[in-house]
Amino acid sequence: MKNVIERTNRFYIEMSRKVLSEKEYDVLQKLLIEKMTLQEVAAIYEVTGESVRQIYERTYKKVKSVTELLAEIDDYKLKLEQLKYDFKCETQQIKKRKNITEIDQHKLLIASHFPFSKRMYSMFEVLDIHTIGQLAEIPLKSFGCFRGFKGQCKKELIAFIEFENIEHLFEGFSVWKTQPIE
Repeated sequence: MKNVIERTNRFYIEMSRKVLSEKEYDVLQKLLIEKMTLQEVAAIYEVTGESVRQIYERTYKKVKSVTELLAEIDDYKLKLEQLKYDFKCETQQIKKRKNITEIDQHKLLIASHFPFSKRMYSMFEVLDIHTIGQLAEIPLKSFGCFRGFKGQCKKELIAFIEFENIEHLFEGFSVWKTQPIE
């Protein structure tokens, strides 16, 4: 245990060397590492033991503030690393979402595993829609204007959009799916 305390004292003294004067550093060295008494150190500097104690007290406060500052810097470094990590993850998620969106838009409707009715396939043919991207270009409100697009077709289109998880491609989808066909 004594060895650990000595190493800790030596570490703090070395860490504080740049903020201590030569005399302060020497006093700390003599008291903590060389284990000299206040009176012995006072005799070396030809001052009173009280003066050495005051130097030690001031120096101790400096060392303590330096170590607190270092701990605070370490804490900020950790927070910075966490922010960098979070930013990297978020950026990757955005890139992933963007790539998924691009893939979704180029996916052929016939490549979907969704069971379209013959009526929907016919409607896609008449409208010359072959990819999800082409389907997403049509405003949802416009589907009600197409001949043959009734309640069943709307339910099927809603089910397809949710099945493929492409709601983000259709502006106002959540509102449109709850409105009746005009």
